[in-house]
Amino acid sequence: MRHLNPVYKIGLKQSARTKKMIMLLLVYNLLLAGLGLVVFYLTFDRAGRVREDVAYSGILTLYSVMAAMEFVMVLFIVPASTAGAVVGEREKQTLDILLSTKITPLHIVVGKLAASISMVILLVVSSMPVLSVVFSIGGIVLSNLFTFLLLLVVTAVYIGSLGIFFSVCCRKTTGATVCAYLAMIAMVFLLPVVLFFFEFLEAFSGGGYWGIRNVMYSISGKRVIFLLFNPLFSFVSMLRDQVGRGITVMNSIGSEGGLQYFLSQHWFAASMLSQLAVSVVMIALAAHYLSPGGYRDRSARG
Repeated sequence: MRHLNPVYKIGLKQSARTKKMIMLLLVYNLLLAGLGLVVFYLTFDRAGRVREDVAYSGILTLYSVMAAMEFVMVLFIVPASTAGAVVGEREKQTLDILLSTKITPLHIVVGKLAASISMVILLVVSSMPVLSVVFSIGGIVLSNLFTFLLLLVVTAVYIGSLGIFFSVCCRKTTGATVCAYLAMIAMVFLLPVVLFFFEFLEAFSGGGYWGIRNVMYSISGKRVIFLLFNPLFSFVSMLRDQVGRGITVMNSIGSEGGLQYFLSQHWFAASMLSQLAVSVVMIALAAHYLSPGGYRDRSARG
């Protein structure tokens, strides 16, 4: 513990030693457990009495739904928890004091990011026993849970690095939070819409009705590379590999051969590395702008 980032240690103590965190853990896991019990009842007891057979595929549906709930939780909680990490110090007028210590701006940024996403990761890890109920039926192995945990950690770091960057650049917590959520929404939801829109224009001009219909099944050309930075497609790719369920676009990315085929075979690993690379860049930029010179320059301009 002595060699841990001091900013991280302080932030962790402040957030972990609260009744709010204990209640959040309790309520969150109760909701997941309640969902699991309902699906088990519908799959075994009620289905067995009504149809006299049991649809074991419902357990995989349970895993997919619970995984989706946790993924959405990470997407929408992390921006709020990271956006106010640094700008909150500025509003309390303690940022100058923090910058005057021996702690480097990079350690401040990394510590704030780690402390902010640690509580989200704690929620995810605490729910693993509930999620592992699918082991009682089969279809999911232990490596699948570790892969899912890796996805959530990388997504939290990825979205959190955007929040930390805006927390450094903005002067108010409200502005940083709005920018963080807008960046997350643009990256996760608007990016696929824009790519499909370009596909639609090309299909409309070249393929008529059949082209317009086929645009819903694939994203062609090198534009598919941009989806590597979309956590939603990483999640869909993981579900496709684990339970054989995923939207059709993920199954047709590799239909043209070449780059698309390679990405379709290694999509999850490529997307994880791409998102981590962006995270490193955003953290480095945040540390650069937080450096005393950059901070004073921006303060003077403000």
